[in-house]
Amino acid sequence: MNTEDLNEYIKANSKAYDIFIDKARVYQNGKNANRKMDKRFSAEKVEKKAQTMWENIVVNLHDKLNAEKTLKKHPSTDWIKFMEEHEMLDNIEDSMGVLDLED
Repeated sequence: MNTEDLNEYIKANSKAYDIFIDKARVYQNGKNANRKMDKRFSAEKVEKKAQTMWENIVVNLHDKLNAEKTLKKHPSTDWIKFMEEHEMLDNIEDSMGVLDLED
């Protein structure tokens, strides 16, 4: 499973993305509000920063899953089975729910 497929799987089967991206937007908007007026980012750039934060989480998760000997170079179905057996989507969703993004 590649990173893009993992991202789509999480988005389709969990609320983790929605929970995280809402928090990331608030965080990025807060950071942006603290910038000098002439240095503030556009709404599009703030959104891109929030999306990049999510992408980093997915890449990190993918790297950790890919390090599992039982998953390396295996089909996506094996990855999904592994994630289901370990209740990973529930755990990720729970983690996003309690996540506090602060400097």
